[in-house]
Amino acid sequence: MNSVETYMEKQPVKYFLCIAGALVYSFGMNIFIVPMGLYSGGIMGISQILETLIKSVIPGGMGNFSITGVLYLVLNVPFFILAFRSIGRRFLIKTGINVVCITAFMSIIPVLQVPVVDDVLTGAIIGGIICGVGAGITLQSGGSGAGLEILGVYLAKRGSGLSVGRLSIIINAGIYGICLLMFDVRVTIYSIIFAVFSSVIVDRVHTQSINVETMIFTKTDGTAIRDIMVNEFGRSATLWTGTGGYTQENTVIVYAVLSKYEARILRRMIREKDPHAFMVLNEGCHITGNFPKHL
Repeated sequence: MNSVETYMEKQPVKYFLCIAGALVYSFGMNIFIVPMGLYSGGIMGISQILETLIKSVIPGGMGNFSITGVLYLVLNVPFFILAFRSIGRRFLIKTGINVVCITAFMSIIPVLQVPVVDDVLTGAIIGGIICGVGAGITLQSGGSGAGLEILGVYLAKRGSGLSVGRLSIIINAGIYGICLLMFDVRVTIYSIIFAVFSSVIVDRVHTQSINVETMIFTKTDGTAIRDIMVNEFGRSATLWTGTGGYTQENTVIVYAVLSKYEARILRRMIREKDPHAFMVLNEGCHITGNFPKHL
């Protein structure tokens, strides 16, 4: 196992994060969003709509029992197939754990009959933040909540340039158009606010989707740092020689672009290889061209 795998492939921790992400997401849904009659986007939103339709034709509406989690599991089967064929076994396992846990947690955590906060806007924002953190934790662990997140990761890996959050916003526009026809404008607007906040938080927590421009200044010949970029991260790097303004000594500059997640690991590795190196990180740079997403 190489040094990057030592940092990135601590699987027990990753599996724990999958479960923790599912718990946080389910808590946000059942405590903040569902009690206010709001709807999520993606497969979860479709599951909520289906549950509403099912309850409307069943006498008594099944009381407080929620089948949203079960519907969510069933609807995600096609996306499991996509993950298995196109993304990878570990991703599929972690995604499966997350989806099963969401199904269990949403069935176990009671839906509050009275919302925690009276103001719907506040509830939508808080719920969006909590659910976004939960989904982001899951993506950070190397899995997903399935559905649109699988599709987003798949497209990102194919180099489409779409982040998970942006793809969710695009597809959810169609879903909330359906909500507008089925429910009143108020429900749709606040549901959209929830989805936007959730998507923004997902992109902030899911650091693999954030690009970081990296410049490393070293007094060595730079080959050790270059080897880390190429061999450990699978990234290219550019080296050139400069002159220190104060010491007038030659300095090698190593330039590369990584994800924010990779950059955090790189800092640890640089400190081990060259504790005197100087690093400059520029977060959120825009890239055009051949820059594969590493998930």
